[in-house]
Amino acid sequence: MAYIETSPLAQTSILKIYSERDEIIENPQYQRNGDIWGLEKRQLLIDSIINEYDIPKIYFHKLTKAEREKTGKDYSIIDGRQRLESIWKFIDGVFPLADDFEYLKDIKVKAGGLTYSDLAKKYPKLKIKFDSISLPIITISTDDLELIEDMFSRLNEAVPLNAAEKRNAFGGIISKLITKTSLHKLFKENINFSNKRYQHKEAAAKILFLIYSLTTGKKKIVDTKKVYLDEFVKSNKKKSETDFEDIYKESFSVLNEMAKIFTKKDPLLKAQGTFPVYFLLIRDYKKEKKLDKFTRNMLVQFKDKLESNRKRAETNISKAEYDLLEYDRLSQQGTNDASSITTRLNTLKTYMKI
Repeated sequence: MAYIETSPLAQTSILKIYSERDEIIENPQYQRNGDIWGLEKRQLLIDSIINEYDIPKIYFHKLTKAEREKTGKDYSIIDGRQRLESIWKFIDGVFPLADDFEYLKDIKVKAGGLTYSDLAKKYPKLKIKFDSISLPIITISTDDLELIEDMFSRLNEAVPLNAAEKRNAFGGIISKLITKTSLHKLFKENINFSNKRYQHKEAAAKILFLIYSLTTGKKKIVDTKKVYLDEFVKSNKKKSETDFEDIYKESFSVLNEMAKIFTKKDPLLKAQGTFPVYFLLIRDYKKEKKLDKFTRNMLVQFKDKLESNRKRAETNISKAEYDLLEYDRLSQQGTNDASSITTRLNTLKTYMKI
């Protein structure tokens, strides 16, 4: 029977937790990406800690003996990753206190703009005080990972997760395959849009769902809207990896081809809404054995045509090509609609002339 138990963690001074950071998993599957907080928010947290403001609780999942032996870790972070990362980054000297920092207990202390190591030199007592402050850490023990994922989602209701972050917390085989796909070298080297809020996983989810829809069930391009991607993940939670082996392999095979075609941080791969269309284009040419005739320059030339057509429309719309204007419009509006993806894919293939 599933259970969940909570208890405060003993001995949680900042310096102790920092010294044990290699025993903590910072990025379990249900977590959102790190480095989301900006500098001001990080500095405000350090200010709050030094001035003894109350800060929200941090939650750790206490790993089982088997998990500890497998990972070499004792805990994973359920909630509070941004806070812990900010504390650790401050200690590592990544950022200083804010220039307007004030120590409320002694206004004669002028620590604004000082780093952690600067504090040790100029105000050693303040640095020692910071080190010894106890963090409010609660440990969670459970035999059911889904309860941890549910808890993470609940804790973050007040700090809205985006679609990819929520989907990542669902768990199950599709969630794992999305993660594996998003780690392909294309995402690391060629993709030119940010991964701050799991955008790479969002893109990976869409292409896996498209391959799934094209090869099973409907056998056609479908909407890649949030509700359908969520259902794709949830409805297949109990299935095994072998059930989706062919879909994963085909997706990876197409990504391998794309990695050969596109350049490092390619400007052509800057728009998330265009990525699934390019993916399907390469997939189709691969299946039709026409990939040897396709070049990246064809996409560059098509992009140039879009731009020149746009300029013609500004001066005399009657001289512009409607299908190119429609491609432009669909690239900005309703990019997740099946009709938009299909129309843009067909327009691309028409202009490729392979």
